[in-house]
Amino acid sequence: MICTKCDNKVDDHRYHLGYKECIECSDTEKYSAHVVYPHKTGAFVQPVSLWDRWLKDYQVGKFQPKKLPSPKGKPLKNKSKPYRLVVWGCINYYMDNGYFPALDYLKELYKDDKITMMTKTRIVNDITNLQALPTKIRKKVLKK
Repeated sequence: MICTKCDNKVDDHRYHLGYKECIECSDTEKYSAHVVYPHKTGAFVQPVSLWDRWLKDYQVGKFQPKKLPSPKGKPLKNKSKPYRLVVWGCINYYMDNGYFPALDYLKELYKDDKITMMTKTRIVNDITNLQALPTKIRKKVLKK
């Protein structure tokens, strides 16, 4: 268990792996590996030899995250219109104009920052549930 190049002792683990040279004399580059799963049971190990060079460049600061642009426009306003007021306004719009124009109206309210995404979603669900009802039942429900 002596190195073939420098006559130093070779570590037992290294010798059992089949290496006959010590770490200092070896010409094999250091590398790492990662597991690739192209399918759920068909994994294989892919060696990666450039990791150390990339890590040095990263530590020097060569790879810096991109700065995000500052947000455009005004800061968000308080959108606290009462939910019931907005719902009945949209349901009245639905009764007058129909299903798809009511959805477009809701999109515009959201786009103009007059309602929140949660409010828009809740109202779309309410209008969709009304649209799914048979016409006679829908008229009875809307009269109440």
